[in-house]
Amino acid sequence: MNQIVVVGSVNLDVVLDVDRLPRAGETVIARGVRTNLGGKGANQAAAARISAGGVTFVGRVGADDAGVRLRDELSAAGVHVDLLAQAPGVPSGVAYIQVGAGDNTIVVASGANATFTELAPAEVDAVRAATVVVCQLEIPDPVVEQVAQVASGRLVLNAAPARPLPDAVTSRCDPLVVNETELAEFTGTDTGSVESVLVAAQTMRAQGVRSVVVTLGGAGAVWVDAGGSGHHRASAVPVVDTTGAGDLFVGTLAAQLAAGAPLSTAVSVGTAVASLSVTRPGTIASYPTPAEVAAVVAGVSTR
Repeated sequence: MNQIVVVGSVNLDVVLDVDRLPRAGETVIARGVRTNLGGKGANQAAAARISAGGVTFVGRVGADDAGVRLRDELSAAGVHVDLLAQAPGVPSGVAYIQVGAGDNTIVVASGANATFTELAPAEVDAVRAATVVVCQLEIPDPVVEQVAQVASGRLVLNAAPARPLPDAVTSRCDPLVVNETELAEFTGTDTGSVESVLVAAQTMRAQGVRSVVVTLGGAGAVWVDAGGSGHHRASAVPVVDTTGAGDLFVGTLAAQLAAGAPLSTAVSVGTAVASLSVTRPGTIASYPTPAEVAAVVAGVSTR
């Protein structure tokens, strides 16, 4: 049995490296272009596999060359892809990413991901058997709702991009992972400070979410669960590329939870590991090695 099952999106990333992000209506010249495996689901699966024993990915690719490449690259990252199905008649998802001055913009053409509206019987079995199930909102609502219904283990939902969710989904989240902008959309409250983020996260938990984690970029992350709440600060590091850092955080968090770590520890490790990746270019290419993650875990455990 696999500890972690990730149900989500997989895209071919087309990344343009620019000196700065263009303003509306402006043309800039890229220093270079690269393509690689991406999508929140695939990134989170690859991130979880760095320190988890078994990770299975459930998703959809098109019947095209990109689909073959995405399957091969996800498998090369150590993720089981037997349940990565082919959607006939549509292309694989593609994300167009601009990276400049340590920041990025992303536009996604969902492609095959948009056809993923129901779990097949074998996929239901895998989700039901998993210790931790990870999901995001780059796939249609019906499959997210089905995942919440059939998962018997812990459900980690990265609610991005943010949109309204039924109580049947949010009540299963343990944790619901959002950034401060997404948290503001869910709660309609100010999230301009760590204190206001904590209040908003506690409000969400009082409304039925089992636990909440809020990522704050360079300011770290906040967590709230039945045992309390806290704020883990991120290390001050030179930022090269933030693409995929949030997905690395989620995948690392899931791996720590699957290993039995309390939420506070999982958030601390995820924050530290994500800080490593932003110092390097690329998405999955920037992710740390198992030894680097193990060193972070050892450092957290000795605090």
